[in-house]
Amino acid sequence: MKILTSTTGSRSFTLIELLIALLIIGISASFATLSINNLRPTEAQALFKQLQNQLYQSQQSAQLKNLNLRLVIKNNQSIIEQLNPLTQEWLETSEIQALKWQDIILDSSESVINVSPSGYITPSILEIIAGDESYQLTTQ
Repeated sequence: MKILTSTTGSRSFTLIELLIALLIIGISASFATLSINNLRPTEAQALFKQLQNQLYQSQQSAQLKNLNLRLVIKNNQSIIEQLNPLTQEWLETSEIQALKWQDIILDSSESVINVSPSGYITPSILEIIAGDESYQLTTQ
């Protein structure tokens, strides 16, 4: 089998072959970038997951430490508060981080969701709306 060589006799790639190879690599990279961007969660999805985690952490903390906690939703943020048994005052707890959001509507059937040491959570429905996306988180 004879290997083709250029007119000068050297074995190398032509400019057209290199351009075609670069074009194929570029198209492959653009498809990879598009697929990676589609996998990134939207702000509404991220808030949904963060609220889920915040409720789960507060439930676990209430059960492990025998505390009365509550999730307060107001002014585009959700805060976990702890009941001080001596003064019967609700104080913000630093153990579970507060969540803040913008440009997302959070509609809740309850503005305060209580979490008891037995693990009971006030039944409520949290609806997260951002543009044409809508997610619903139900607590029981």
